Amino acid sequence: MLADAVESAGVTGDVNRRRDDEGDFLELRLMGSRRLPFALTTEAAAAWLEAAGIDATVDYRDVYLVISLRDERTVDRLVERLLRPFMYAESVCERLGGALALHRLHPQVSFPDSGSLVLALRDSEALGAAVRLGALLGAGDIGEGLKLHRPGGMRKLAARMRLLLTGALGRGVRVLAEPGCAHEQDELSIHLTVEQGLRLAGRVEAESVRVEQEEPPFPVEESRIPPIWISSDP
Repeated sequence: MLADAVESAGVTGDVNRRRDDEGDFLELRLMGSRRLPFALTTEAAAAWLEAAGIDATVDYRDVYLVISLRDERTVDRLVERLLRPFMYAESVCERLGGALALHRLHPQVSFPDSGSLVLALRDSEALGAAVRLGALLGAGDIGEGLKLHRPGGMRKLAARMRLLLTGALGRGVRVLAEPGCAHEQDELSIHLTVEQGLRLAGRVEAESVRVEQEEPPFPVEESRIPPIWISSDP
């Protein structure tokens, strides 16, 4: 179970079963600091484990940080406190990515922490992917009148997208536009909580896939979000 949890949470590490004079135990060998709430030092890890109420020992072995767990209760608590938040975030990401893929939208997703996510929509066609996402959520005119090949138009699209998503998902949504260059595509990044990401997945899943798309359609009742702006100058 611990090995599966480590993989599901996206933590860089592996699990091994060991035996010594006191009996069998599990070792969690951490190979990097990705998604860890502590630095890769014995002092930082021991302090975090103690604060989390996890009775485990920590040491460095072969340049890896190793956490030794002696009983099932300790393993369960480590999973709950250390791994479960990112396991949940990854499950939300998978659901959201699957829902968007049916509509030929393939954002890159990252997690600044276990409670938030960032969707990065990148393309070289005047932020066409972001415009399609707006249309999917009922705002087919989200790019109307905007010069999306220019930084000013991109920023206005980001503002419209923030209003649209705030109406759908609640307060706290941030949307940023980043013009590309010769080596980078234009990008619209959407900053959400994980719970907002889950709500967005539900909204996207409720939208029918158009017949001309390759993926099999899901004939469901549509629920549109009305546009919440009046006009905007390019």
